[in-house]
Amino acid sequence: MAKSSAEILEGKNWIKNYRKYCDNHLIESLRILIIILLFCITHVSAQEVKGILYDSEGRVADFEIVNQNTGVQSATGVEGFFAIQAEVGDSLVFNSIQYEKQLLIVEPRHLQETIVVELKKSINALDQVNISSSSGEFNAERENTALKKEFVSDRERNWFLYEIPNSKGNLYDGLVSIFNKLFPKEPEIRIIELRDFQELFASGETLNYEYLKARLQIPENRYNLFFDYLESKSLNYDLLDESKRLDLIQQINDLAEEYLMMLEMDE
Repeated sequence: MAKSSAEILEGKNWIKNYRKYCDNHLIESLRILIIILLFCITHVSAQEVKGILYDSEGRVADFEIVNQNTGVQSATGVEGFFAIQAEVGDSLVFNSIQYEKQLLIVEPRHLQETIVVELKKSINALDQVNISSSSGEFNAERENTALKKEFVSDRERNWFLYEIPNSKGNLYDGLVSIFNKLFPKEPEIRIIELRDFQELFASGETLNYEYLKARLQIPENRYNLFFDYLESKSLNYDLLDESKRLDLIQQINDLAEEYLMMLEMDE
């Protein structure tokens, strides 16, 4: 039976509307795909220089670092750590009234390891004011350790105060989920930290302060700075096991030679 012109017209309209729906759906899918690709490219291409900043007295907090090429700024935290976006060839400036200006030209190795930057007091800086208290001598190392413990404890109790709220909607959540599945993070490896080295050399039979002075030739006033340097090398925590003590000693000996060479170059 032949179809009427009305049925034919209705069929054509249905096909037209269906094609329009498919085109809109395809455009929306392509739009989401482009957003995902841009998101991935942004995260993959972003590179950071990470490091520890210290002077002759210890780690330096709240110190500003500037990338001269991009204008990006960053600052050290309470433990002297910093991270700033940079690429190979960028110039990072470490500058303050109290310290001599330092310029770091980013090399490929700086993007692959935690660097250690030592600041030198400016000869034009004002003399330091020493404040004494009747309660006893101020111990910067002890206070820094106590502050760090307090911060970690508070973050565990009030984690929601430290989380950055997400205001970009469900699409952003979905993109983050897809990105995390495409580029899963490698499990974090525990490293030997500053306090671990301090405890090790304070009570060790072989590795002790006498070993630092006599065998490694580390100046007494730079023990903690050397421990900072060791921490920056991210030695695996498993090396503290007694069965791997010889491997640990060998790595510390090698890093001590590097550290002393670095001191000679600075001088």
